[in-house]
Amino acid sequence: MENNILSYKDNLYHELSRLTKGLGSEKRIEILNILSQGPKSVEGIARATEMSVANTSRHLQILKEGHLVVTSREGNYIRYSLASKKIAQLLLLLFEVGEEELAEINAIEKNYDEMSGVPQIDLQKAIDMAKDENVLLIDTRPYEEYEAGHLPNAINLPFDEFDEQKSNLPLDKTIIIYCRGRVCGYANYLARDLQEMGYNTYSLNKGFADWKWRIE
Repeated sequence: MENNILSYKDNLYHELSRLTKGLGSEKRIEILNILSQGPKSVEGIARATEMSVANTSRHLQILKEGHLVVTSREGNYIRYSLASKKIAQLLLLLFEVGEEELAEINAIEKNYDEMSGVPQIDLQKAIDMAKDENVLLIDTRPYEEYEAGHLPNAINLPFDEFDEQKSNLPLDKTIIIYCRGRVCGYANYLARDLQEMGYNTYSLNKGFADWKWRIE
């Protein structure tokens, strides 16, 4: 009987380790964060993470073996997405624990925020402010991610089009910028860019995934 108990325990821990293997690489964590924004092809993930398609595929295979991601076919393309809502919540919890337990993460975030010199705003306040017609909430993620889901009342101005379009933004509105959340540095950078042009701007270092997948 004792052998059966040990075997039961060891088998469960072994299966759980398949999940943690997927989280054992910074690039695989980045891929999961990208997929928390919406489904993507291998090529789309490779572009977003600035990896080769071959390297991206290897990471995705590990994530799939760990049941962290699943695939679906759309025409000639294979699309990857998170396996479940709980995977997205696991990722958010990982970020939350990191901020609470790792002083290095807090130092990195604080230094980046101070370097930008742009006022920060929290998620709920940004959502509340965006109900006002004098406030513009701008989602700077790629169009397909915006289409997959976005914060209430947000408009889309992708970061690769921002420089070309920013001068068309109304100067008389308060502007809140967000991208893919805390690990995406674009919000601070673009908000500072607008601030230097005379706009009243805030940086929101949370995003759609933080709102959609929030843990109640």
